[in-house]
Amino acid sequence: MPLKADGAASIKVLNLVRFLQRIRQIKAVIFIRDLDNQPERKEGIEQARSEHINKTPKLEIIIGAADPKREAWVLNGFIPSNQQEKQIIEEIKNKLSFDPSIESHRLRATSEKEPERIRNVKVVVEQLTGNDMEREKLCWEKTKLKHLRERGFDTGLTDYIQEVEKRLAAIIVSD
Repeated sequence: MPLKADGAASIKVLNLVRFLQRIRQIKAVIFIRDLDNQPERKEGIEQARSEHINKTPKLEIIIGAADPKREAWVLNGFIPSNQQEKQIIEEIKNKLSFDPSIESHRLRATSEKEPERIRNVKVVVEQLTGNDMEREKLCWEKTKLKHLRERGFDTGLTDYIQEVEKRLAAIIVSD
């Protein structure tokens, strides 16, 4: 079966890792990719994983596919930390008629121009975090996993968390 989008690039990465496993103790590879409304990207990486999963030495292959973009995952973990952020999220919710931190998967616009601008996940994250990477990091570092799992169902975040728990946690615990 021909490889779907990202499949060939993923195979190249896995072949390189296999080569490096001769001299280094590599036990896992994590692929994280924005889907950008192209589900075939994840399918291609999954094809590459299925070709490598049973080879030796053992290599865990974890896939994180952010739908539509990684910023959706930031929104999944966004909890207002002060009055200003509460006000900004309320204004955005009123413009959208939905809460972008609960339904970030609905933010599908790619334009940064009006009127689509407010439906661009990157723009919403920028408005809520003030383009501050430290503030973004709090959205995944401080937010409870239960919260991220619940909100991340439609953005691929829940699937990614499950991949990490299933495939990566065992390696970390065994070491």
